Amino acid sequence: MIRSGYAVTEPSDSYILLRMLYAAFVFFILLRIGLNALILNQFINYTTIEGSTIEKIHPAFYGIGLVALAILFNYRIVLSAQDLGILRAMIVFLAGICGLLLMLSISGQSTSSGYILDTYIVACMAAFVMMTLPLQWRSNLGELILLFLILSAIVGIGEFALRTRLLPYAAGEDVFRPTGLSDHPLQLGQWCAVGICFMSVARWKPLFKLMGVVILFVGALASGARIAGVAACVSCVLFLMLEPIPASSRVDAIQRKLMLGIAGLVVLIAVISVMFAAGALSRFESGFVDQSSLARVSIYGVFDYLSWKEFLFGADIARVQRIALDIFGLPFIESSFVIFTVQFGLIGAILFALLLANLFRALLKGRSAIVSLAAIMFFALALTNNALSVKSADILMMTLLTMCDHTVRRVRWTP
Repeated sequence: MIRSGYAVTEPSDSYILLRMLYAAFVFFILLRIGLNALILNQFINYTTIEGSTIEKIHPAFYGIGLVALAILFNYRIVLSAQDLGILRAMIVFLAGICGLLLMLSISGQSTSSGYILDTYIVACMAAFVMMTLPLQWRSNLGELILLFLILSAIVGIGEFALRTRLLPYAAGEDVFRPTGLSDHPLQLGQWCAVGICFMSVARWKPLFKLMGVVILFVGALASGARIAGVAACVSCVLFLMLEPIPASSRVDAIQRKLMLGIAGLVVLIAVISVMFAAGALSRFESGFVDQSSLARVSIYGVFDYLSWKEFLFGADIARVQRIALDIFGLPFIESSFVIFTVQFGLIGAILFALLLANLFRALLKGRSAIVSLAAIMFFALALTNNALSVKSADILMMTLLTMCDHTVRRVRWTP
């Protein structure tokens, strides 16, 4: 029988099944994060125009869904008030998404729902499973994700040093930028910048945490993502300020915090100097405005080719993509705001934003300050490109790492 507090008082088949489901869940989460589009496209038509509907959905999506169903049908789950709030927000979010997609289907507009499933629906399924896991197991999964981010940063640093990528990358660029284990250099920089804040969630020794922060910071600079590089500096400051330090008194804590801050500042300056000498900060020399950043601004010109009805209630995304290519010379729409507005209309895009904000409001309720700031930083970085409107594991990782914070009440299991 499994009682409250996750204590197992005697062996049972239900607990063995729970361990097996947890192992499968961890496998599928790491598969979703590690098996990205760059790899999948080598074997199936994951993000290309060709291919069947089954190919368009990540294999891990089906696995996470099966684990969620197995838990739902094999256990009676008693949730805390905190988790019930998250569950309600998820139900509202999923209902709103279904309503938006149904509205688009009825209106006959062509739209791609693949990223909705692979980015948002899978995150909700994973969050449901996380709500049913013991605290220790949640923490283990969060630390595995952080280790993956650190590994990705190490790979990115190695790629920068060798000027060779580990994963296939078809997009051409004037300046070499590593991708690590991510889909894109911007995603690598985003992972590293946000991951620094989440290092406070890990239960590692302070030295290991600091080593992880340094690796992620170097990885963010090596990625060549300018805004993420600045965000990584902010994350380091937040980590030094908000990371708890064991001390015998308040005065001792302040003294240790000051010493750590001074040492951290010295290390940051040293790392920035070394990376500047290595050429990692060359993109900063031209400032934040270049051809790449201007493309994300000029894409808003596609709204001039939409009627008021299309602007408010949605348009054919395929037609807008042709406008972006033929008139503005942009092969991709690198703006989530433009994609959401075109697909759902301005009214639908606002509704989607409110649903997503409500979901993360419930997820962040009762969490530590640095976790909430990490979430704000993530969305600020994601809105500078199209990270929220493509197939990626970013929302999934943010959801799981947020739920690894230990400041909320836990779940009680009954077999």
